[in-house]
Amino acid sequence: MIERLQNKYERETSNMFSLSGHGRVICSPAQHVSCSGFEEIHEWPVLSSDDKEEIISRVERVIEGDGGPHDFLRQRAALMMDEMLENALYCAPRDLDGKLMYAKGEKRSLTSGEEILVRSAYDGERLFLEVSDSWGKLSPEIVQSFIALNLTNDTSANRAGRGLYLMWRFMKDFYVNLVPGLKTSVGGYLLLNPDTHEYGAI
Repeated sequence: MIERLQNKYERETSNMFSLSGHGRVICSPAQHVSCSGFEEIHEWPVLSSDDKEEIISRVERVIEGDGGPHDFLRQRAALMMDEMLENALYCAPRDLDGKLMYAKGEKRSLTSGEEILVRSAYDGERLFLEVSDSWGKLSPEIVQSFIALNLTNDTSANRAGRGLYLMWRFMKDFYVNLVPGLKTSVGGYLLLNPDTHEYGAI
């Protein structure tokens, strides 16, 4: 199923967009972003909400090395993966009226034909993270509205779009690739030695 979706995904034009320092969406036709520059790429399917903690632990183990910077990178990776998986499990699935199908935090297994795939890679300086789902419900307008909402409000509250806002704040080259109604991939990089990108462009 994943291979069929991927082949269809790569044949079609998708929208890839990233965010400027002010939260504006930069949108242009693009092919699927590749992490082929890494020596080893890890992929894990998500079959149920029970898989979330194990996959977060696997991502943390991808980061080789000891010391403060490595521990800090693992903490940020765990936060990003938690937000990305929560979005894929609970925010992406919507009915024909656009309403959420699952309550956040409830235990659930993926339905027939539903796919969630996690990809991660590390080269000693950059940690690549990507989560794909088979819903394709995001759009540039939705992402931009969530960023704008969280730029003007207290993000300590669990408000709509908080996860996307945190990804934009922490991840370098944060992007969204989508084929409407078929697939959404959200990803980017975390740096071992953060630069200004990781805290949101000023």
